[in-house]
Amino acid sequence: MRGVEGKTEDELYAQALKRYADLIAEVDAPVGTMVKLLERWKNEALSKYALKTRKEYIRMTDIASKAFAEFDIEHVRPMHIAAFVDDNFIDKPNAANKYKALLSLVFSFAVRKGLRDDNPCRDIHGVPEPKRQRYITDEELARVRAAALWGNDDKPTPSGRMIVCLIDLAVVTGQRIGDLLALKWSDVSEEGVLFKPRKTAKSTGVIVPVKMTSQLQNILERARHFGNVKGITVIHTIKGHPYTYFGAQTAWKRAVARACTRYEEECKKRDMTLDTAFLRNMHFHDLRRKSLTDAKRQGKDPQKLAGHTDPKMTARYLENVEIEWVEPVQIAQIG
Repeated sequence: MRGVEGKTEDELYAQALKRYADLIAEVDAPVGTMVKLLERWKNEALSKYALKTRKEYIRMTDIASKAFAEFDIEHVRPMHIAAFVDDNFIDKPNAANKYKALLSLVFSFAVRKGLRDDNPCRDIHGVPEPKRQRYITDEELARVRAAALWGNDDKPTPSGRMIVCLIDLAVVTGQRIGDLLALKWSDVSEEGVLFKPRKTAKSTGVIVPVKMTSQLQNILERARHFGNVKGITVIHTIKGHPYTYFGAQTAWKRAVARACTRYEEECKKRDMTLDTAFLRNMHFHDLRRKSLTDAKRQGKDPQKLAGHTDPKMTARYLENVEIEWVEPVQIAQIG
């Protein structure tokens, strides 16, 4: 007996069984490997981040791909995330938290795409990070500025005057290095400088208008007259090109290293006791802490200068730096 499409009942039954088997196989088949997920996340989600962040995430996903090369997406459990973090970054809490945060972004992406039903990073707590409390003193700042201007050959460094402008701008305005490097001349007016912090552009969207002062104007004028070509950005190279993050950080580190060497030589020459903490462990971002701390000491509003909407964020910069002295107890004189 012939049925649908001229096939016998046995043929139709066999066809139905095959379709059922195909459906079962499709349900049971792996949804993909972690390597493919990380690659897909880079292709579809990475473009929304800043260039510096994209480069860092690409580097980190390459490391994660090697670590999870043998895993399918649905097989990754919280214990695997914890093992990856503990095995690779046990002594680097900042790196551990960054990788956990990255993987959480990737698994949230996987959940949205229907590749799994949960995010295994949610149950893993972050690693406590020691709070950075480095405050750059005025003397340290002066020595680094001098080292930026003059090389080890006692000749002016090619980019020294602009690096000093960058350093001065960081201290006077309290802004992050990325926002300083992105600052354009179109953001500068007679009234002041308008900063649009990129870190909070998609959250609070806060704008930091810094009033013009004679000191700020002096810094801007020095930057304006640097090099053969005036750049679009305030901080620029001799040829007028925008300074890169890597270039600025490298120049800062070299200046700090030269300042340290000269300080050590000075101590040896004058038979002075070497302060092992002086000019050590100095990051460019510490200039922001100095700026906000000095602003508070000068009676200004560090929260507004920082562009923070939450005072707790500003307090993190001021903790254990700004000391409030308390009155001691008087002992009653007897006899």
